[in-house]
Amino acid sequence: MKKFVSSIAILLLVCLVLTAFAACKTEEIDTLVIYNWADYIFDVEAMKTEFETYYEQMTRKKIEITYVTFDTNETMLTRLTKGDSNVDVVCPSEYAIQKLIELDMLVPLHYFDEESYLNAFSSSVDSGSYVHNADNVEQGIRDKVGETFGNIEITADGANKGKQVSMLDYFVPYMYGTLGILYNKFEFERLGIYDGETLNKANWGILFNDNGEGGILSEDLTGNILMKDSIRDSYAATVFYLLESGKLEGMTNSEGKPYDEMPASELINAVEDNLLEVVKQTLTEQKSQLFGYEVDFGKDDLLMGNAIVDLAWSGDAMYAIEESWDDEREDYELAYYLPHSNGNIWFDGWVVPKTYDPDHLDAIKLFINYLNRPDVAAKNLLEIGYSAAIKPQVLLNDENAMRILAEGYEYDPDDPDEMAEFTDYFFHYEDEIDLSNWRYPFESAELNSDNYRNIDSLGVMRDFGDKNKAVVTAWNYSRSAGVNALPLLGWTALAVAAIVGAAYLIIAVKRFYRQRVVVRDNSEDGDTDKT
Repeated sequence: MKKFVSSIAILLLVCLVLTAFAACKTEEIDTLVIYNWADYIFDVEAMKTEFETYYEQMTRKKIEITYVTFDTNETMLTRLTKGDSNVDVVCPSEYAIQKLIELDMLVPLHYFDEESYLNAFSSSVDSGSYVHNADNVEQGIRDKVGETFGNIEITADGANKGKQVSMLDYFVPYMYGTLGILYNKFEFERLGIYDGETLNKANWGILFNDNGEGGILSEDLTGNILMKDSIRDSYAATVFYLLESGKLEGMTNSEGKPYDEMPASELINAVEDNLLEVVKQTLTEQKSQLFGYEVDFGKDDLLMGNAIVDLAWSGDAMYAIEESWDDEREDYELAYYLPHSNGNIWFDGWVVPKTYDPDHLDAIKLFINYLNRPDVAAKNLLEIGYSAAIKPQVLLNDENAMRILAEGYEYDPDDPDEMAEFTDYFFHYEDEIDLSNWRYPFESAELNSDNYRNIDSLGVMRDFGDKNKAVVTAWNYSRSAGVNALPLLGWTALAVAAIVGAAYLIIAVKRFYRQRVVVRDNSEDGDTDKT
């Protein structure tokens, strides 16, 4: 009987263990590793909590997110190409995506082919609840990417070498922006150069203190201009300036095509030696007009009054403008100008490196689709300052997104008049000088097609490829030109000598006074020995 009871007890214990093990299996937690720019998503912890809830709704499973950041495309590329990083999804810029595709380091997503995208989900995903958000993405971005990159050839050795692929099969747009000029509007008014005719004649020449007719825009701008410490951005601004100032007239590429007849996207990707030499000399000559070079602090220098003009990205410009409100004048001190000749537009987007974990594929694809929800895009717009790759109309038609945006800008979403004012400001803003919507250039292109610009005047930069080293060399020359190491060393040596001399003088003086004290003390004691 005891043996029977013992057997029953053992069986029950085994059942309990198996039941507990089964319960543990159902509670297994999925994971996702995200690699993104620093400060490039709305509150990370809030995002994790929100996506975890969404993921559990879609899969009935829990998930843990590891969120890692990088500071430049080059840092990210180095980490991925070394193969020592097991990340699932990463957010590079368009030229870096081109490079990763050429190296055959990415997995195609086919986000804009809904059937292919859905077929890649496992049976864990609730297809009945899933809403595909690809149609929310701005068509203009997709068109620009297709126009600029066409088919990309995989150049890395392997089975795919020589294969022609589309970037849109690998890349899901996330944020985008323009390159333009941030300036102190109050100072421009004081200098008498704040009017449409003046600025639209100078265009990119503002960065070179050129009024568009070969003369100086303002003597007071000399030494008050900031340039981006960025090869690509400075190169783009310079070739646009050369084009509009007529300095490319008569110059052709190796195929005999005139540079001044090239559209924006072609011109900023032209890096042949003759053009590169002119860019190098122009940037070198520009140094006499500069306050300096910057990457992240140009907006702060303008806010503090250290400079008047800065080559800026649109998102940074928006941040700076909103920080520059002047209560006394009831106006913003800073403004952003997108030159009307040509310009640069850029995109960042999500891709999946081949280092991803195949078991994380559901999480990867759900995360990318989650980012294209209107409410999530609205949160990112507020946090980042750049334009989400979501059609403005999608945001306008979504009540939650509009409430998030309005409250973020301190408008009352329940007040129709305030909402009308906010909508006009946020989505249809046209500055009296600029007359263009630089937050949503795709939306404003049709409005401005007959006067100031259309979207075709904005170009996208590709990777410089085998000319990258030559471009870097030219940039380094321009940055360092005019700095003579010998005078610098001479002045440094003189300064060191002066410091050392002063130190010895102080020591000698102290010794002299100490000796005088000793002599005086000894004299008072009747001792005349001064040694």
